[in-house]
Amino acid sequence: MPTMPEMTRGGPGPRGIDGAIGAMIALALLALAVALVWTDLHRGPWYDEFYTDYVTRGGQSWLRQLRESWLADNHPPLFYILARASAWLGEIETRRLLNLAFAALALAGGGLVVRDAPRLLPAAGGLALLLAANPWTVWAGSDLRSYFLSQCAGAVLALSLAALWIEGTPGSRGRRAAYWGALFFAFNTHIITTIIAGALVLAFLAGAAWRKDWPQLRALLVPALASAALFLVVSAIQYPMWEANTRVFWLAPGFDSARYAIEYAVQRTIGANPVVLLAALAGCGLLAREAVRSRTLPGELGALLLLATGVAIAVAGLIAIHLLRPILIEKYLSALTATVAAGVALGFGRALVALPARAAQVLLLAGLAWTLYALAGNAERTVARNSWLGTGRLIAREAARCADTAVHTDGFWNADVMAMSPADNRLVAPYAYRSVARRLGFRIERDGSRRISARCPTLFWAEHDTRHRFDEAAILAHLRNRGFALDAITLYRIGDGWVASDRPLSPAP
Repeated sequence: MPTMPEMTRGGPGPRGIDGAIGAMIALALLALAVALVWTDLHRGPWYDEFYTDYVTRGGQSWLRQLRESWLADNHPPLFYILARASAWLGEIETRRLLNLAFAALALAGGGLVVRDAPRLLPAAGGLALLLAANPWTVWAGSDLRSYFLSQCAGAVLALSLAALWIEGTPGSRGRRAAYWGALFFAFNTHIITTIIAGALVLAFLAGAAWRKDWPQLRALLVPALASAALFLVVSAIQYPMWEANTRVFWLAPGFDSARYAIEYAVQRTIGANPVVLLAALAGCGLLAREAVRSRTLPGELGALLLLATGVAIAVAGLIAIHLLRPILIEKYLSALTATVAAGVALGFGRALVALPARAAQVLLLAGLAWTLYALAGNAERTVARNSWLGTGRLIAREAARCADTAVHTDGFWNADVMAMSPADNRLVAPYAYRSVARRLGFRIERDGSRRISARCPTLFWAEHDTRHRFDEAAILAHLRNRGFALDAITLYRIGDGWVASDRPLSPAP
């Protein structure tokens, strides 16, 4: 067991089990990569992904997209710039593989940190187990949105801050590069991630000032100021649009909606792997005992307390902003979940190095087994999530059965989303319907058509019916008002969408 002077600053890495930890990390992350590829390619797309696909589609001027779409959105344009670079990959499902590049960057950054601070290897093992087991990791990693990038940046940032505190020096060029990179992405990907990253850096700056470690304070501050400066420059351009876009917003207001989003995110994170959690609790107990006995603060315990302080500052700030203008849902908190996981992992790492080598290996195997079990279930549930392909496949089946099938869409069904800012929302829903129809091989009637097929079904298609639920009577009344000669309809609900038919459809074979 390391002595207290070693535990307070610097100290040896894990002896005897470092190979086992490295193998476990490799297996957990390999399994995560396989799960991400499978979910990326098999999960159907949903509205927000069509939005990303539309505003980053190829064949358009980068400058025009930046000016008219990316800067008009509610978050920094960095993710859209990266997503635009993936346009050559084709459909949304393959474009999601961009997340593997983010994962590779995070792995490289984490590797640089741990190579320079080998004492953090056990904690890095716990972090890998927790993130791979977290249901939000696979969900975010199979989204053509910025949440997975936020999670990767949050994980590397938390690990870098812990290394800087525990080692007490800025470290090697590689470790410094990892910190710079994590801050760059964390400050410039998503506004919620920016707030979380700022709160974490603020907590560690306060810690460095408290122990009067001015070199460490400078090492923390300079990269943060550089990344924040870029964010502020872009924000000066975007702020008027942010303010206008969120005056009427779809997020639920009030304290409870913010509290529940944070509470659920934290619960899912710490409960992702009970093996890691139980070991972490034991490790925190060991750290607390060492602090009491020596009357000094062990490095891991100090880093954990500062991470917790940063999380507390972020939570307080996010709730305060949410009360003024709703901004929070659980999936926006990817960087927070990565930070919480890093804190739990520090406790896990302390427990791991306290065990004999054979017992530590058993703990690693148990943690890995749980992560693989959780990962398989998370991947299966993610692929089963609602998507536009559910209703699309029903229509494709009917069109294949009867070539004269008429398919109608109507902006009325998506009027609430199409009325939202930014202005691209007015075009995304029609783009999404056309995209699904093209890939599944059926044709949508032109706008203004009132064609009723004489010998095949006439289908009325709506997706993303999430904020209201049209029933048969309301749908039929609207269609009649639009000039369709209909006596009755039969409604088929699939996920968040529906298909209404002028005649009952035959069951699927």
